[in-house]
Amino acid sequence: MGMKIPGIAGAGIPPEHTPIRIDGSQGTEARADIRPTRAPAPPPLPGEDLERITRILEQTFRLFNKRLKLTVNREIERVVVKVIDENTDKVIKEIPPQELQRLIARIKETIGLLFDEKI
Repeated sequence: MGMKIPGIAGAGIPPEHTPIRIDGSQGTEARADIRPTRAPAPPPLPGEDLERITRILEQTFRLFNKRLKLTVNREIERVVVKVIDENTDKVIKEIPPQELQRLIARIKETIGLLFDEKI
């Protein structure tokens, strides 16, 4: 016995997210487990594929008078993206922001002081 909404066929609710009736009595329902599942991380790209993708992104941004600069912050082990105005050579946006990069580095340093090894 599914949920019916007048004028909407199927209500667009996947069956795994709809209440499941345990018995015939009124009001006794159990919810399906709707915890989000995390997709597995994609395998790392080979160096030449990464460089090719970087060149394509840079060429695309030049169409908008913007320059894209991709670097790797080894301290936090993350890619840093800077969007730079082509005319003024100023950084418009940095992802992740500089403050967040410093915070991540401090957290990693603090974790390093607390724990000796990864498990």
